[in-house]
Amino acid sequence: MAAGQASLETLDPLQSSNADNDIFIDAFYDRLIGFDAESKMIPKLATSWEFNSDATAVTLTLRDDVVFHSGNKFTAEDVTYTLDRAKQIASGSDAFIPSYASSKVIDDTHVTITFTRPSVSFLAGLSYLYIVDSKVVRSNEGADHAQQWLATHDAGSGPYVLNGYKANQEVNLSRFGKYWAMDNRRPQNVVLRMINESSLLRDELLTGNVDLGWGLAPLDVKQLNGKGGLEGYSMPSTRVTLGLMNTQGKITGNPRVREAIQLAYDYEGHIKTALQGSGEIAQSVIPRGMDCVYDGPKPARDVAKAKQLLSEAGAAGATVTIAYDPAVPEFKLAGTLLENSLREIGLVVKVKTATFPQYLQLISTAATTPDISIAWDFAPYPDAGAVLDRTWNSKAIGQTNGARYDNQQVDNLLAAASTAKDPAAACKAYVSVQKQIVDDHAALYIAWPTVNGARNGKVAKIPYTPTSPTFDVSQLMLAK
Repeated sequence: MAAGQASLETLDPLQSSNADNDIFIDAFYDRLIGFDAESKMIPKLATSWEFNSDATAVTLTLRDDVVFHSGNKFTAEDVTYTLDRAKQIASGSDAFIPSYASSKVIDDTHVTITFTRPSVSFLAGLSYLYIVDSKVVRSNEGADHAQQWLATHDAGSGPYVLNGYKANQEVNLSRFGKYWAMDNRRPQNVVLRMINESSLLRDELLTGNVDLGWGLAPLDVKQLNGKGGLEGYSMPSTRVTLGLMNTQGKITGNPRVREAIQLAYDYEGHIKTALQGSGEIAQSVIPRGMDCVYDGPKPARDVAKAKQLLSEAGAAGATVTIAYDPAVPEFKLAGTLLENSLREIGLVVKVKTATFPQYLQLISTAATTPDISIAWDFAPYPDAGAVLDRTWNSKAIGQTNGARYDNQQVDNLLAAASTAKDPAAACKAYVSVQKQIVDDHAALYIAWPTVNGARNGKVAKIPYTPTSPTFDVSQLMLAK
């Protein structure tokens, strides 16, 4: 029995871009490629790949020993169907393969994927696309490309089979006996429960009703560690906590104001209170634990200089809006810290609370974009370019670029890096992009949180997987 903080919306594998969905979906679907704990790309359903000369297409060689839970054999047709379905629905994990144009089956174990533009980084995006059983899904397509059917059904080839699903409560799984990467250390049966109160999850672990808990508050982990055979754990997260500043805003459009806001924030207080010591001050605008992270200056508080910059900008007494989701404990505490910090340097603060969908709606227009938005930026897979392109490319203004950041130099660097076949050249460009964003004071780069949990003696150590925001259920193993 495992449990954690999650609000499952659907089991449709295309919606794995939502981390709460992915925890469950990961158990019974497979990816074409993956990444190991060192953030190096590894084969999954695809055993090898080869780009054409101008990086406008890639040919995958596929495993020939994979069967879906239905008994259907996995072939190249399932890859093309999955890709085309993602393009047709145009939501969720489709965002990670924006340059997908078409795919062509060569034979059962070979498929060529063509891009709309040169893109070496396309391959990394495939690590967040789960492959569906095309025969099963086609038979249940209906008028919505099987979205309603897949919300509660299984069409995968992963290590576990879906046995039952109780909305907002639990997902029941059993081990798939014909899994291509069979490991007898996997539990025969797994129940994944949704418990959104850390204190309740702590109590369930203490009573032995839960063997593994994820998403625990750091203080609860400390209370559990060593009790009743429980061991707490902490792993790097795939996210960074940011205060995205509206670079086109009336007040925050001024870089001196943005720098003043950066200097006003209490970073040490954030680590101590918002994260309860479970994390560190960030040094860039992307998550750590991947290649090409800029080793920038660690931000520090300087209230006197912040007031001076605000005065020089003629912004003392100005009103700024901050937005965050109060349902996320870190955001709620960060919002309070930010509000107090800004008032201390002479700004008037208006607070807007917003869920993630509401936040996306707010940033869709210039008129409604908050001056500062507290948010996480996730790395769905360890590719710096994917994170930077999604959040900082000007083409994403009104969509995922919450800072309304528009820098042609950054756009050009991102475009060049996406086609560079030399990883070192691409990495150099991505570091330059981060440095430019930092120099432009486009965000408060606040913290690199950790992921916290606890397990009892039945469960083996949880390995870090850079494509899983909490933990990879497919890697869940028994201790003996």
